[in-house]
Amino acid sequence: WDMPGDFTEYYDLIEEPERYTEYDGSRVWNFIHQKICFQTDVDLEENEWKKDFNKAISGLHTSVSAHVVETMGLEEEAMVAEYKRRIRDIPDALENLVYAYYLQLCAIHKSQSRLSGCDYMGQKAAVQPLIKSVLEDAFLSEQCVENAERAMREHAMSSGALVWKARLRTRDLLGIMNCVQCNVCRLHGKVVALGVAVALSIILGMDGEGGDVERLHRIEVAALITTAGKFASAIKFCTEMERKLQAGV
Repeated sequence: WDMPGDFTEYYDLIEEPERYTEYDGSRVWNFIHQKICFQTDVDLEENEWKKDFNKAISGLHTSVSAHVVETMGLEEEAMVAEYKRRIRDIPDALENLVYAYYLQLCAIHKSQSRLSGCDYMGQKAAVQPLIKSVLEDAFLSEQCVENAERAMREHAMSSGALVWKARLRTRDLLGIMNCVQCNVCRLHGKVVALGVAVALSIILGMDGEGGDVERLHRIEVAALITTAGKFASAIKFCTEMERKLQAGV
């Protein structure tokens, strides 16, 4: 799992939030789903680890779509229609978003010592209470969250599983984000790509048995937490859209 470079630029994601920009990223997404996601023998029982990787990437895509739809400035009826087109009508999109969120939570739960000890670039006094509230949230230990991690590990350690191939594909995912021509889209795309890569590195490590959380770079810590927040807000938006659909909007 790749470490961030030494020459890193910093951006305030509050000042530059993830949003609709009119950029058409369909070619990038097609490349991700057709070239980076696994395509061969995914449905075979011994290749569940491939399916797990694909589900995580699908969940990432759903999160991006949710933030885009939410900020398009549409009237309620049009927003619900766009939500259906981009998310609800895509097979397993919602389920995969929840799955990807669970993986982030698993990784956060396993990284408690590193998250508690990080100095957050001199802002520990301000940040640590927020991190503590996250780490003490009972949902991190919910059975559904633990089951996601357990299943992924079992699949990754099964006979014939090649975890290193998933590791290489997370590098490809980070790389393809450089092809995004919209600056805001590229910024947030790289954050979530790194966040997912960090979660997988923590859960699986090099051989399926988990990674060393004490070696996490501060940028990886930031990406992990930020991506979990993005997935959570995407789930909140999708839940609201589902309520509107049930209400007949």
